Formats: sequence, C-alpha cells, structure tokens
Amino acid sequence: MTLRRNAITGDPVLFAPERAERPHAFADSKDDARCPFCPGHESDTPPELLRVGEPWRVRVVPNKYPPVPGAEVIIESPDHHAGFHDVTGNVVNVYAERLRAHRDAKYVALFKNEGARAGSSIAHVHSQLVPLPFVPPRVERELAGFAQECPLCAAPGNVIEEMSAFTWFAPHGSSMPYQQWIAPKRHLGSLLETNDGEKAQLDVLLRAASAATRAIGDAYNWVFMNTPHFYVELFPRLTTLGGLELGTGTFVEIIDPAVAAARLRR
Repeated sequence: MTLRRNAITGDPVLFAPERAERPHAFADSKDDARCPFCPGHESDTPPELLRVGEPWRVRVVPNKYPPVPGAEVIIESPDHHAGFHDVTGNVVNVYAERLRAHRDAKYVALFKNEGARAGSSIAHVHSQLVPLPFVPPRVERELAGFAQECPLCAAPGNVIEEMSAFTWFAPHGSSMPYQQWIAPKRHLGSLLETNDGEKAQLDVLLRAASAATRAIGDAYNWVFMNTPHFYVELFPRLTTLGGLELGTGTFVEIIDPAVAAARLRR
C-alpha cells in the first residue's frame, strides 16, 4: 500500500494493487464455492484477532487484502445466508472493542458493504474496519460543519424510530434514495463514548435498519461517521452514480425523505 495525493486537490488516494486479487474484485457476482468466512474454513483466513462464543458467533480477522496495514474484517455470523438483522449477540460491543484497539490511528473507518452492488466481494455477512493514517476529506468538511453548533443535537424530522438514547431518521438533505442516519441523543464523539445500554440500543436499531433497508433493495452500505457528534449513515444501493455526481460531488435526490421515512417505518 502506498499513499498518493490528487495532483490538484491534495486529497489522499490509497494504492493497493494486491486488492485486485480479491474474489470478485471486478464485479463478478457469483457466490464462492468455498466461503472463507464459514465455520470449518477458519484456516482460509489469517489468524483471528478476536472470537466471541464457542462455537463462535463473531470472528475478527486481519483483512487478507488490506487497503492499509491493520485493516480487519468482522465476520458477524457463522450462518452464510444470514443478514445483519439475523445476527445474534451484541455485535456493536465487538465494533467498540476493535475501535479501541486502533484508537491511535488518525481516523478509523468502520463500514459495511452488503451485496455485490454495494461493493462486497464475499456474500457472507461482515463489516470492515480500516485504520487510516489521515483524516478523510469528507470528515474534515464535516468537522468544519460542527464548528459553530451541532446540527445533530436538534430534534430531527422524518423520524423512523426513536429510542431513549438514539434516533433513526431520514435526513432532510438526503443525497441518496432512502438514506438514513442513526444518531445518539447525547453529544458523543464516537462509539467508544457510549455506555452499555446505548450500545445495546444501537445494536437493536442497526438490526431494524438492516431489515428495513433489505426490504427495499438487496444491497446497502453503512458507515460509522466519527464527527463531534457521531452517527451511522445507511442507504440501499438502488441507483448508479453518474457524471454529475462523480464530476461535481453534487447529488440529485429522487425520493423525498419524508416518503422514505414512512416506507422504512413499515
């Protein structure tokens, strides 16, 4: 892996040519004949970093094709056909433990690619953690947005579900169809600042969001955004980014967030 910079903007670009060797790296959507994440195939992955349960319910292993050193894969169920909403046990506790293990990184990206259209190269349910040696440009822009006041401390509209510690809602300025945010009601900078009860609530809402999102499309992404007020962003992959979005960074939204929230509530 090498870190390069865009010649005009200076934005970081990770060069990791070995990732071209990943299964289905070039959008071949066929499932693997032998899944390296299934029970009995533990030797197909690098030696595990963490195991929950015996027999295991969650495994954490180094990424075999890391975009940066220290990248990890969190295998969230032994069941090859499970979605995140089928997972048993509090996986959010595992997320927190692995974030803590990389707390010295400049920024830790924790995300899920569910389905080939969302960028997943292996169908078995999993998330990824990537400790970055820099703060990503998007995060830098969001940090500037929090400089004057916190936009997430105000009560949001388009609420899908509300619990005592978290609100799951469709943001008014959604950029993707059925985009959703899950934000803590307390002003917390990362998952590491949550207590056990808050982690449990987030786990419940992530499962609900997974089920609701999969009812709309068979592929989705989520990402933990570690801003002064952290949140989780989710969206199904229903549309393809075109020249306007890729060339300008400006998105054209086609689903009203109020309509999206109503459908997700169902």
